[in-house]
Amino acid sequence: MLTGARAYPVVLVSGVLLSLAFPEPDLAPIAWVALVPLLLALRAKSGERVTAGRGAALGFVFGLGFFATMLYWVSIVGYVAWAFLVVMESAFLALFGTCVALSGRGKRWIALLTPVTAWVAVEFARAHVPVVGFTWGQLAQSQHNLTWMLRPASLGGGWLVAGVVVGINVCLAEHFAHREFFKIAVRWLAPTAVLVLAPLLIPANNATGEALRVSIVQGNVPRNFSGSLFDKELAITQSHRELTEGLVDEHPDLVVWPESSVGLDIRRDPTAESEVEQAASAVGVPMIVGGNTDLDEARYQVVAFQVEPGRGVTDVYVKTHLVPFGEYVPGRGLLDWIPMLDQVPRDAVAGSEHNVFDIDGAKVATVLSFEGDFGDLVRKPIAGGGRLLVVATNTSTWGNTWASAQHEAFSQVRAAENGVWVVHAALSGISAFVQPDGTVVDETELWTATTMTHDVRLAESITLYARVGDWFPLLCIVMTVFALISSRPRRDRHQEGSGTR
Repeated sequence: MLTGARAYPVVLVSGVLLSLAFPEPDLAPIAWVALVPLLLALRAKSGERVTAGRGAALGFVFGLGFFATMLYWVSIVGYVAWAFLVVMESAFLALFGTCVALSGRGKRWIALLTPVTAWVAVEFARAHVPVVGFTWGQLAQSQHNLTWMLRPASLGGGWLVAGVVVGINVCLAEHFAHREFFKIAVRWLAPTAVLVLAPLLIPANNATGEALRVSIVQGNVPRNFSGSLFDKELAITQSHRELTEGLVDEHPDLVVWPESSVGLDIRRDPTAESEVEQAASAVGVPMIVGGNTDLDEARYQVVAFQVEPGRGVTDVYVKTHLVPFGEYVPGRGLLDWIPMLDQVPRDAVAGSEHNVFDIDGAKVATVLSFEGDFGDLVRKPIAGGGRLLVVATNTSTWGNTWASAQHEAFSQVRAAENGVWVVHAALSGISAFVQPDGTVVDETELWTATTMTHDVRLAESITLYARVGDWFPLLCIVMTVFALISSRPRRDRHQEGSGTR
């Protein structure tokens, strides 16, 4: 067992190791074992208990190692922001450690099941609070290239994938805890193998509907640009227009421009409007274009335009799930004294509903950047009729870090969850086409101006998760609460009676 103070450095290192399962190290099987030291440290020895405080401390230290490494790229916008985010997310794993420690006082089957349900419940909680939640570091993201491990997502979302991964860790922890008893130890290798292989029994997603030829235009962002902001935005749009004009011989049915490909409001700026209309006319097919619209000097909206040749903008989707402290400042009036918030001079205003674009009869659901990181948010327009998913994003702020690859991994999970093709269009890369089973069939390099065309198919049916939603994490919350209640220490009735004499 990992006892005393020596457990903390071991748990810290195991948290760092878990980060290596995620993009871009992409050593996915590490996620099957990285939780084992933490689970062993949280395991009660015979006749002893792990206190709630120790459980919280162990979980928090594990979280520090994990999030500080996996999210190191956030430090580009400031070490204070990075440290704050790491501490906040680690606090959720402190809650996980507390739940596991307390459940260890109950029946053995509860102690074995609680790590699975508590981890999923905590992932779900941090995807919703505080403010709008944060999903980076969900275990399903670490399995993005092991497509057989993503198959459970079609039933219970990425949450069920996480449950399977934690279950593997629980079995291995039991194996090592009983290493002195060979027969008992071997018993735990069998369920480990079952959990690793069981996803193969779930049919892989496949879309068999109408074929659609889609082109992604990755116009890129000029680095070290010396002109004005207006000139830079116009240069980005012009790059997309020029690349689109070169797609004529590709004969696409749909062209996708990423988020922020048009930073100037095409409804107010005639130059930007002309660039977009020229591109649509040249290629002669509908386009989905990521852009902004100005509400006034202090407010704007992040949008995706549906643009038709000769008709201009025919539909607009307004981003509903904004990035706090990136696209707006919550409680700006109370926080104006913080200098770094000058980097967010205007507040974006969220849309209220998720419409689906009709592209010549093809129903295309579109989400913008941060929205693609939330399974329940993405599945709603799919349940509402979308049979192809476009994720238009801009990760150029994060340079050459792991951020772009991690964001692409989320699109792989979204494909597996919903059973649809995903067109992942990124302003400076990585852009990709993702099959319904989560397989990336083509992708671009970072920081290149390029196009990519691929034939995709509309989904004729969608998955259970897309139809039903987050049933599994809600079940895990209920089961975790039950485990905590049933594991409460109870006073011996004889002692109670003796105390009244």
